Amino acid sequence: MRNVKILDRRVYRPGQTLFHEGDQAWAAFLIESGEVEIIRSAGERHEVVLATVGAGELIGEMGLIDKSPRSASARSVGMTVVQVINEQNFSRLLANAEPGLVALLKVLLRRLRASNETVSAQSCLMAETRIVAEGFEPDAAEEIRPSVN
Repeated sequence: MRNVKILDRRVYRPGQTLFHEGDQAWAAFLIESGEVEIIRSAGERHEVVLATVGAGELIGEMGLIDKSPRSASARSVGMTVVQVINEQNFSRLLANAEPGLVALLKVLLRRLRASNETVSAQSCLMAETRIVAEGFEPDAAEEIRPSVN
């Protein structure tokens, strides 16, 4: 049997982008060490940090499963090491999975994407309301972190 390399190790410096919202997915990333912020744009001047994930977490898989563009961007918080699994190898793993499981994953992804849209829209509205109420102009790169209860 031929030994096939599935994962490719990469290192990202603090603030480096792993992938951009709207891009076509080409890989998933298994975080080996460090942290990554999952970010959505919320209007022209704001971004929403949907989550901060760390070692052992898989990111970027949604676009590989449902073939949709990336729903968010990913940015390293500190020095981050990831194992990259390309689209071809990920597709091979999905092809070997039970069809019912893949169908379930696609349903869950549709729901997650809809939830992310709602959070982004609400965060943008909250930021605009705050700007009007406080009468100030925020920094161009202001970050919005939704509260989770």
